[in-house]
Amino acid sequence: MRISKATNRNTIANQLCIVCGKLDSKKFYNGLTKCNNCGFVWADINLSSEDLMKIYGRDYFFGDEYIDYLAEETILKFGFRKFLNQLRKLFPANTDVPKLLEIGSAYGYFLDIAKEDFYVTGIEISSDAVEYSRNKGHEIFQGDLSKLNLQDKYDIVVSFATLEHIVSPDKIIRQAFHLLKPNGYCYITTIDIGSFFARFRGNKWRMIHPPTHVSYFSSATLKLLMEHNGFEVIECKPIWQYRSLNALFLPKLENSLFYKFVNFLGVTKIPIPFYFGDIIGLLAKKA
Repeated sequence: MRISKATNRNTIANQLCIVCGKLDSKKFYNGLTKCNNCGFVWADINLSSEDLMKIYGRDYFFGDEYIDYLAEETILKFGFRKFLNQLRKLFPANTDVPKLLEIGSAYGYFLDIAKEDFYVTGIEISSDAVEYSRNKGHEIFQGDLSKLNLQDKYDIVVSFATLEHIVSPDKIIRQAFHLLKPNGYCYITTIDIGSFFARFRGNKWRMIHPPTHVSYFSSATLKLLMEHNGFEVIECKPIWQYRSLNALFLPKLENSLFYKFVNFLGVTKIPIPFYFGDIIGLLAKKA
């Protein structure tokens, strides 16, 4: 796939940082630029709407980023329930059913379980994922949130592993603030380039792969972005992840005796918790 290089992102010493607003940056790892003031890191590429539609087509979920996204449904929902258990505590049981908006809802797995406690709506760019979610009965808006003219107001906006995929995440955060009711909540997970593990791995960190990952926050820069856009940060900390042996080993070991043995035992789809400290979850409130 041909991705357009940004002519203004590598005269980038001439680009304002979207987090702190300073005009002071330098080359970081290959293809990345870092703000000297706050430490926010971004990829030196400019993605058009056409580029995004190509990147996040069906192949992204079936062979490119994931082996088989639908086959991971049970595992992904297991992890999503951990988040949901925390989020439902924000709303007393005797109140009206709160309204939830998910940015980057993919195939609707979080919406599937969140509808037990919320009126749910999703935003997704992938046509295949949108169609799949709508066929399950979910209300899904297709496109870039910063360009959509949504009229409703929500009690909570969530985004799981999406902010790193967005060229201008500041626009998304401002739109999320606008769409929230007074005292509404925002919960975000994203990768943490400031974590010990990311710094230890350097340019070999597994999360560095433009054009799918283009915005690289640390805990400090994510909190700063939220605060600069009107949010009060309640919590920001590393979180656990859950994957299956299928997702971890299938590409290389599918034909091995080891894989065939553990698959025979029925353990390849069991949720495997892992923790590198390089994924963060942030909870904020509309101040």
